[in-house]
Amino acid sequence: SPIVTILGHVDHGKTTLLDSICKTSNAHLEIGGITQRIKTYEIEIDYHSTKKKIIFLDTPGHEAFSDMRLRCAQITDIAILVVAADDSLQPQSIEVIKYVQNHNLSLIVAINKIDRFGINIKKVKDDLAQYNIVGKDWGGTVDIIEISALTNTNIDLLLQTIIDVTELRQLKASIKVNAE
Repeated sequence: SPIVTILGHVDHGKTTLLDSICKTSNAHLEIGGITQRIKTYEIEIDYHSTKKKIIFLDTPGHEAFSDMRLRCAQITDIAILVVAADDSLQPQSIEVIKYVQNHNLSLIVAINKIDRFGINIKKVKDDLAQYNIVGKDWGGTVDIIEISALTNTNIDLLLQTIIDVTELRQLKASIKVNAE
């Protein structure tokens, strides 16, 4: 199963996204609305008439938890950068981009909160392009998916994209050897 780490700036909807995917309500349980530890989830989805598992890691977005995010980036197969459509890139978003680029990770960008008033998706894409993250719709190589974790908009597309990237990269591990 691919290890998928959810990364991004504080309050951009990382835990809410996982709540939407996993049918949980952990965002409401967080102190001050801030994730303060790494949480793991395993789900199973239908993908072209077969069952596929995905392991998710939820990471804190607050600046004080940089080491936790780095640790997750070191063990992940696919990073999902969550960026709020009404806030664009922020300091921890840029930190994540550097992690992804330094570790040569597969990246999917989830532009979240598209259900809100005052969003500017073009600005988010322009800001991403400044860091050489260009969506396929602009001729680049990165999957950028517009979602709403609150309304479940395009969550199924995001999950399908994760499996597509997994299949394309042929992410596999032997269950007969010790993990590294």
